[in-house]
Amino acid sequence: MEENFEPVSRSSELIEVDNCFIMIIDVQSTFMKGITNKEQLIFLQKFTHLIRLSGVLNIPLIITAEDIKKNGSLPDIFLDTLPSNTKIFDKYVYSCWGQRDIQVAIRNTHRQIAVLCGFETDVCIAQTAIDLQSHGFLVVILTDMTFSRNNIEHEIGLKRMEHHGVIFSLLKTWQEEITAGVKTKISQELKKYNLGNI
Repeated sequence: MEENFEPVSRSSELIEVDNCFIMIIDVQSTFMKGITNKEQLIFLQKFTHLIRLSGVLNIPLIITAEDIKKNGSLPDIFLDTLPSNTKIFDKYVYSCWGQRDIQVAIRNTHRQIAVLCGFETDVCIAQTAIDLQSHGFLVVILTDMTFSRNNIEHEIGLKRMEHHGVIFSLLKTWQEEITAGVKTKISQELKKYNLGNI
């Protein structure tokens, strides 16, 4: 078995995997109309990677879909990746924190770092992020997995969240922050499941 190499010291400002939970918000075709088919494919591949990673590393995963009856469920490729017992929260308010069952699920993770991605940057993502940040959570936005229907709305959403101290990252950047090295225990675990590269 390959030897592990863990950092000899690490800043408390760096994100630790054991304190993270992931929220994937409203990845529904209704909200994907503003991005190209190629972007949608890349986007869904990244979600597949993130879902698999959360399972391997035991990171709590909270999935929402806005008004499923009206807007439809999640794409099949997305659903096929989820563990069979995954609950999809049918969401009727923009901020996930504002819906009681989702708020309970967030609290039940007993973790303080919320990693958010999905749709739409300026509405559900921004409102959820600001709510969580104001309730003592550290919020990380995976900006390459977060979209609005157009660039202006996306940029406005990012600026609003930045004003509230939300951290912006990328899937690759966040993954390498939580793994902390090429031969750490976590990075070697991910490689076993072909999750080392994004």
